[in-house]
Amino acid sequence: MELSTSTNILFERRDGELIPQEKVIRLCAEAGYTILDFCFHDLITYESPLKTDNWEDYFHFIKKVATDCNIRFQQGHAIVYDFCRTDIDHRLYDELFRRCIVGANILGIKWLVVHPSTVRDEVLFKAKSKRKNIEFFQKWVAVAKNYQVSFAVENMWDLHIQPIRQYCVEVEELIELVDAVPGLGACWDCEHAEIMQIDQGQALEALGHRLKALHISDYTNEKDIHLLPYLGNSNWDAIFTALRGIQYDGLFNFEIHKYLVNMPHELIPEAMKFSVSIGRYMIEQIKRGGK
Repeated sequence: MELSTSTNILFERRDGELIPQEKVIRLCAEAGYTILDFCFHDLITYESPLKTDNWEDYFHFIKKVATDCNIRFQQGHAIVYDFCRTDIDHRLYDELFRRCIVGANILGIKWLVVHPSTVRDEVLFKAKSKRKNIEFFQKWVAVAKNYQVSFAVENMWDLHIQPIRQYCVEVEELIELVDAVPGLGACWDCEHAEIMQIDQGQALEALGHRLKALHISDYTNEKDIHLLPYLGNSNWDAIFTALRGIQYDGLFNFEIHKYLVNMPHELIPEAMKFSVSIGRYMIEQIKRGGK
């Protein structure tokens, strides 16, 4: 198992400062990271190269920056495409989603994490959402296969929007979806599960071989999320034991984009090095099966 972090580790800044992906890659390399998860979603939150005709050139540029820094990309996060909605431009989102797949191929990414979508139906949201998600992923898994890219569907959380429900909060829903679409894998977001008070040991054991990717972060409350582990409330020992038990061999990937939002520039390099130390410690605990 190897450590990685998302390129969004330094994307969100309290003052709104936009730090280019290439700078983040270089800082991550200097901190000790050798593998990164590329966050495609960040690229639709501003007027980025993903939205231009030169989008492929941009990914080749990012690939060169990473190679020069001895950084590999193995995992990515696609744009958040709420495809069950009827009030969005599906032609636009289809094209942006396709660009994520091609970009993943250029960067050498094997597993692209994708959010499921939810049909807003007060009575039959589970059945309708399952059907729509199966249709969506059957279509796009076939497309992605042509680019040597696979999808890992992420578990969701909905405490912040209750009583509205999200599809794939429950591990059973995630398993049913993954099993219904050949080639589909699962991404387990430990923070989402912790917030929803899911027994993560049992959930990870149930996922078993389906688990292809992880999102690792911590939280203090539903508004203070995506923190560095051990700065929040999560109980990591059960997670360590379960990951060892199912012989998970994917990346141990941080998604900690709230960790550095207020960090002064002068302290960012040391703070990033500290995150590497935390990650390496956690991987060692997994090897030992937890404390």
